[in-house]
Parts: sequence; structure tokens; C-alpha cells
Amino acid sequence: MAEIRLEQFKVPLSQKNNIQGVIENISGEKVFNIHIERLALDCRAKGNPHFVCNATCNMEKIPQNPNSETLLKKYKKNDEMPSEVSIAGAGPAGLWAAYGLLLKGHKVNLYEQGKPVEERFRDIRRFLKGGIFLEHSNIFFGEGGAGAFSDGKLNTRSRTDFSQAVLGDLIKMGASEEIAYLAKPHIGTDRLQFLLKNMRKRILELGGKIYFESCLQDISVLGNRLNSICINKKWLPCETLVLANGHSARNVYDMLNAHGVLLEGKSFAVGVRIEHPQSFINESRFGRGVDYKLTGAADYTLTGKTAYSFCMCPGGVVIPCASEPDGVATNGMSYSRRNSPFANSAIIVPCNMDKSDIKSGIALQRQLERAAFEVAGKNFSLPKQSAESFLAKKHDKDCNLWDFMPNDICSALEAALYEFEKKIPGFIKNGLLTAPETRTSSPIRIVRKENGESVSVSGIYPVGEGAGYAGGILTSAADGLRIAAGQ
Repeated sequence: MAEIRLEQFKVPLSQKNNIQGVIENISGEKVFNIHIERLALDCRAKGNPHFVCNATCNMEKIPQNPNSETLLKKYKKNDEMPSEVSIAGAGPAGLWAAYGLLLKGHKVNLYEQGKPVEERFRDIRRFLKGGIFLEHSNIFFGEGGAGAFSDGKLNTRSRTDFSQAVLGDLIKMGASEEIAYLAKPHIGTDRLQFLLKNMRKRILELGGKIYFESCLQDISVLGNRLNSICINKKWLPCETLVLANGHSARNVYDMLNAHGVLLEGKSFAVGVRIEHPQSFINESRFGRGVDYKLTGAADYTLTGKTAYSFCMCPGGVVIPCASEPDGVATNGMSYSRRNSPFANSAIIVPCNMDKSDIKSGIALQRQLERAAFEVAGKNFSLPKQSAESFLAKKHDKDCNLWDFMPNDICSALEAALYEFEKKIPGFIKNGLLTAPETRTSSPIRIVRKENGESVSVSGIYPVGEGAGYAGGILTSAADGLRIAAGQ
């Protein structure tokens, strides 16, 4: 039977789990082996939200979700890498680099400065409850990286074979099959910890070695080639290092710069996080009389002339985070059910930094984070201010963001809020601002060749967000997997 392909067909909210029935109603025939390519929520018609779907169906065997194991069979073993490889960082990029290299027959030693995810979660709960800060076990550092405690969204602008393979791996490890085709897939922080344990188990089963609370402190370079690495003050021979440090390990950039590894400044963005009642966002986006249990919590994407929304968390919470003892930043996250009564999103202003000044981006981040730490009482609380009082430049909740955030950033946020009010009436009146949002992406790029290797020091392969070549869980993991494929 010939393959049938349908694009952009409507699926009523109540029929989300009956795609086959919807297709049979359209085609008038019995169909089999449905393969959903994409399912997105369309809420442009207020009061009549529905899903839009792309799918194929035929009489052939049900296609399996591709994963790293099936994808890497297409690629030969990377002969440029020695049989034994070290990896620094157990975030998405480091984990999938380890997994992929093991599948290709390499020996892998994975070093992570933080703790296993279950211990890390306990440390984070203590931080959120009582402000107990640990340098190497926090919202930024530990197994799973920053993404493990930052909502668990798997958004990406475009799907590639590598990102699809990562989604297939996550499904194999226990995630819902929906993530393979939903336009905005989401796992949730609460479920990610179980998937991470399964990933750890798989890496160990393949013969990989994982060392927690093992911090990369230095490297040795001889003749522009990596010679050894220093882990917890102990030097270890190392010819190849996959560097998956994440964008908050600022000491790594200083160390690389001291050894002549080419770095460059890159554009990033800073701003605030705005919180609204989820009921307000639901009604604004979907209209009245809609069953929100069928739609799920509404989200939004806003772009203005001076700022834009980022990392929108429907049904989520705003949390403080820190990687240094004298600074604090804000972030947003959601659990799998997204059932918080509030929605939040970053509203951020692009910062076009001088590429030649690699320290300027981190300097701006630190300036904002240290000022916020002082304003909020030096206990890792966050400065808050209503959107209305911010626009009036008046103190609110013992805070005025104009007092410690740069005037050009505040002015850009001011203009954006007025723009967004026109798109979502009530956006200002119902909004609560929390500052500062500084860790949107890396302000530094570790310059690499097409094969992923550092342009200046052979044997170093920078990957993921910390390298400046990815943004988010999915793209970081895919970037790590590319190294294993030699791409």
C-alpha cells in the first residue's frame, strides 16, 4: 500500500490521542502504522484552539524512533581520536559525547565536578529552602548540567538526525514518545532525574567510567597539543579531552585563556524574568470557554524592537540560582505537569559584545548578579518589582531595578513592555519582574575547527553551550553526539 502523507491537518483538542481516527475520517479509508512527524498547538483563533499535525501512514512496519545506536552505525569510527578519551562535564553535551564514543568503541573517562543527580537535587532543595550554597553542587553544576534543573524543555529551531537521535535515546530511557513529534517537547525537572539515572546506567554498562566530585582544574599543553589534565590536584595523562564545561564554569575560560586556547567574545542577552497568573495567560492566548486540561498551560513567544521573550515556562516557578557565593541570578522552570498557578518568561535585551574582549560578557553578568545579591539581602533572595512600578521608576517591594541595572538595559525593557502590552493586553498590569536574568547563553566561544577540535590546541574538543555552539538541552546533547560521529 502506498504511503499516505498529510500535512497541516487539524486535530481537535479532544482527539490528541486519536490521530489515527482523525486521519481515517479525512481519508475515508482504514489506515495503519501512523507516524506523527509534528504536532503543534494552534491558538490563533481565540476560543477555538486546536492541534495542527503532519503525519504519514501506510501498511509497512511501524517505523522505530531513531536513536544514537542506529544513527552512529552510519558513521565510521573516528580515527582521529585515540582509543581512550576523557570528558569534562556531565551535562547533556558530555553525557551524549560519552554515550556516542562508547558506542563507537572508545574507552571513556567522564569527570564531573558536581554530584550524582539524586544527591544534587537534595543540595538544590536545601539551597532553595535555606540559601545554603555549594560551589560544585547547585542549579548550574552536577550530573545533567543546568538543563536538569531548568525546566527540561527540548526546544530547537530545527531538527537534525543528531537531535532526533537524542530524542530517541530519551524515549528509550523512559520519556514519552510524544517528545519525538511535539513542536515544543517538554519532560520536566522532576522526570529528568530518572532519565539521567538511566543514562548513567547505560554508560556504565558500555564500560564507561564516571567520576563525580572530580573537578577539571588545569591542563598541560606541549607544542600546541594537549598532554595531561589536572583533576582534583592530581595530574593524569590525556591526549584527547572533550570539553563540555557548560556556560557557567567561568574558571574554565580563565584556565584555557592562560594556555593559549583561542577564545572570542560572543553576543548574548540579559534582562529580567516576568511572572503572570497562568489563568491570565490561558485566557489571553486561548480565549474563554476552553478546556485548559486539553490544551495544557498556555505559553507565548514575544519579539520586540529592543527585547524578546526567552525560556517561557508555562505553569512554572521562578527560582534563584548561583555559581558563585556573592552573586545571584534568576531562572524559570516547570515540573512535568506544568500545574503551577503562575507562568514566567525571561524578557531579555541583546548584548552585542566586542569579540576581542573575552572578559566583558562575564564582567557584565557578575556586575548584575553581585548588585542583585546586595539589594536582596545577601541571602540568595531575588529582587522583585511589579511591572507597573518599574515603568513608573518607583520603589516596590523594597526594590527599584533602575537603581542597580544599567540604564540602557532598563530602557530597552521599558520599551519592550509597552510593545508586549499591545500584543497581550494586561501584560503590564499583571506582571511581576524578577532580576537579573543573566545566564541565557555563553558570553564566550571556544573557537573550533569543522571537526570540532580547538583551532589552537590539538586534542581539545569543546562542545555544547559552554563552547558557544549550542543553546539548550537538545542542541547541546546533539553537539556532543556529533563528536562521536566525527562530524
